[in-house]
Amino acid sequence: MTNEPLKLLAQDTDDIQVMAAVLQDAIAPICDMIYHAAEKSFVMVVQRFKWDDVPSEEKGCFERINCALDIGGVEAVQFMGINPNDPAAMLDLLTISYEEPYLHFLFAGEGRMRLKLAHWSLKLRDFGESWPTTHCPRHAT
Repeated sequence: MTNEPLKLLAQDTDDIQVMAAVLQDAIAPICDMIYHAAEKSFVMVVQRFKWDDVPSEEKGCFERINCALDIGGVEAVQFMGINPNDPAAMLDLLTISYEEPYLHFLFAGEGRMRLKLAHWSLKLRDFGESWPTTHCPRHAT
């Protein structure tokens, strides 16, 4: 458990699996997603649940932190079951996966986003201060 911001760089599918675990249960506001077609980049800011910093007995609460995901080499962005023009929409990220040439984002409620990639780069970086939350995400088994 550290207060150092998390910084990750994905270079292959194994790295993307690590990022998927880190980003599980992040809240992803539509208004914090932007595709720069000319630069072939997609940036999104999520409110990451800090699974890497589960509470100790003396701490007693869970935390979230803002996290930027910067994806290079994006040739196209597609949404299914999501209205990308709804700035108030808040999506619950379940997982991400990569099946060449697509990076898939799966959200609760069966919403999906698919990025077509070529010569890609993927960076994740926490920023700002974390804040407490009493809600711990739970998953049906």
